[in-house]
Amino acid sequence: MKAVVMTGFGPAHETLKFDEQHPAPVRKKGEVLVQVHASSVNPAEFRIRQGLMPKWMIRVPQILGVDIAGVVLEADEGSKFKPGDRVFGCTDQFMKDPWGTYAELCSARERLLAPIPPGVGFEEAACLGIAGMTAWQALAPSMPLEGKRVFVQGGAGGIGHFTVQIAKAQGACVATTCSARNADFVTQDLGADLAVDYTLVKDAFTLAPGEQPYDVVVDLVGAEPRSWGLLRRGGRMAAVSFDALMESRKAQGNSVLTAIVWRILKLSAASALGLLPGPGRAVYDAVQQSHEPDKGLVQLGDLVAAGKVKVHITQVVPLEGIADAHAECEKGHTRGKVAIRVRPE
Repeated sequence: MKAVVMTGFGPAHETLKFDEQHPAPVRKKGEVLVQVHASSVNPAEFRIRQGLMPKWMIRVPQILGVDIAGVVLEADEGSKFKPGDRVFGCTDQFMKDPWGTYAELCSARERLLAPIPPGVGFEEAACLGIAGMTAWQALAPSMPLEGKRVFVQGGAGGIGHFTVQIAKAQGACVATTCSARNADFVTQDLGADLAVDYTLVKDAFTLAPGEQPYDVVVDLVGAEPRSWGLLRRGGRMAAVSFDALMESRKAQGNSVLTAIVWRILKLSAASALGLLPGPGRAVYDAVQQSHEPDKGLVQLGDLVAAGKVKVHITQVVPLEGIADAHAECEKGHTRGKVAIRVRPE
């Protein structure tokens, strides 16, 4: 089968190799063999390739990719899926598993897949796995959101553009940070009530005089330490990204992972004791994503099918173009999602 294989750690064009005759995965009991039509690029994948995760945890060579949309080829007898079914999801194949979704075939656990809603294309569906489920789970503990104020740090990216739209679909008032070039995108296309240009505003993370505090702050850029003052008393900080922390560390591997774990433990303890900065008694929630479809995938798929949420795909690349896509996404300014077209629809 055709696949893109990570052969080591380093720059995308040196470590991601297109292989036209890679061995196919063997389906195990409880798994579904899927003919992959589309996948998408996520930051976790190029963080692994960059060597920012502990290398002893990662198998090399391996096929990266966890987002999947495609057609069932094989399933267990009695499975809820049958050959020909259109499915999507997040395969949970990470670190040690060499069989990711940057390939023509993937064998994934049945319980991690769901039927693609009618009217939703493979490329749209493939963008909903990591990004869509993370957005949903960042907001879920604060739902229902009608009438609430939500502040999204980084609303134009993959997770961010879903977060803004989910919150608006539920009736929230949404403000988000973005660059000037994305201001119209987040307000006109995504529906945000306020776009804050972080490149111009001296302190984008401080309430203006008379401005009401927010019920929820979703941190997608790692700027959480600067934004506690945005929350109302008893509000919730949903920490999704630790990019700022990772970039500030010169060391790699365990030191980065240790720094992230220490940050989570420290702020979780401070939250429990009511010692957090800002309004006090705020809730700190480090979002730990579940890949179960009912944790946002099915709900978001229905919103897309109903036209209430739109998947904004900034670029579609063929399988052999994944290295180019990685290199572009690493710059950190991607609007919406980059989809991978494995097989034409």
